[in-house]
Amino acid sequence: MPTEPHQLTEPPEPAEPAEPAEPSEPSEPGTFVTPEQIIDDLWAPRATQVLLTAVELDLFSHLAAGARTAEQTAAAAGTAPRGTRHVLDALTALGYLEKRDGAYELTAASRRYLVRDSPAYLGDMCQETRALWEQWPRLTEVVRTGKPTARWEEEATGRAQFPALVSAWFPLSFAAARAAAAALPEETRAGIRRILDVAAGSGAWSIAFALDLPRAQVTTIDHPEVTAVTRSFTERYGVADRYRHLSGNLRTTEFGTGYDLITLGYIVHTEGPRWGPELLRKAYAALRPGGTLLIADMIPDDSRTGPHIPLTFAATDLLLFTRDGDTYTLGEYESWLSAAGFHSVTTHDILAPSPLITATK
Repeated sequence: MPTEPHQLTEPPEPAEPAEPAEPSEPSEPGTFVTPEQIIDDLWAPRATQVLLTAVELDLFSHLAAGARTAEQTAAAAGTAPRGTRHVLDALTALGYLEKRDGAYELTAASRRYLVRDSPAYLGDMCQETRALWEQWPRLTEVVRTGKPTARWEEEATGRAQFPALVSAWFPLSFAAARAAAAALPEETRAGIRRILDVAAGSGAWSIAFALDLPRAQVTTIDHPEVTAVTRSFTERYGVADRYRHLSGNLRTTEFGTGYDLITLGYIVHTEGPRWGPELLRKAYAALRPGGTLLIADMIPDDSRTGPHIPLTFAATDLLLFTRDGDTYTLGEYESWLSAAGFHSVTTHDILAPSPLITATK
């Protein structure tokens, strides 16, 4: 059968080149998502390590003593020039140093807080980061299993770890405590003669009041190994003669009665939803009528969407090292304090991760 002759047709128009694929965008028009926050958070441990190394090698102190170049700093620190130069450059980029014509200079903040002989030296806090660092990679396992790597609330663990940790925490707590002592109303301060420092640790919270109120007498409660640290700090600040120390577990040790002020400095978060309210009830029973309870802790907002420090602390340290520990909102504290019998709950904004809470019996 004869075939149909082929029809001549125009060649097809060349296809338009495909547009390059756009990165996925959120539904909101006119916005574009970058991975900057993710990258910053993933790189953050590197910056932390640079700071730790600089403090451990005392580079800030050597610069304060007159070293200017990387070679001079290395000679003073007994370190290799190449590594020292890299660390100093990184510190400059991170904002801890300034660099002009190859010479490094301290910033005001690094001179105040990172030079060893400064009264406000925070370098000891590096011990806490170093002590906990090796445990943080185990967070995935803890979230998966629900089993902490160690438990701060257990006496054996507390006795092993806390002497070093409480010394490292002293600088930040002491600065906040000095601000707290100044923030209390004069009428309240005038009535403080007997202070109970629960889970005293280094004694930072009560030492601040002892310095500010020369007639005040202080009782502390903590494990005996930790009390040795408390004694060393009270001696350093010249207030040891006004202290007496009770050794034991805060859950079982009797507090006594008649106190004008009780401090709970960064301890309620370890106690969980059972023992936290019980601790407030014990404090209420130990105060005189009209006495003051002071709580320092890391407090998220009531929706638990911020700030990041209380929530990150709960998601790391408290998961890793406690069975039931958590950070509690102001609303939760107010409910617990009311149930214990307290009234006049007040917050004080000071130099601390979260506001302080005071309540009156």
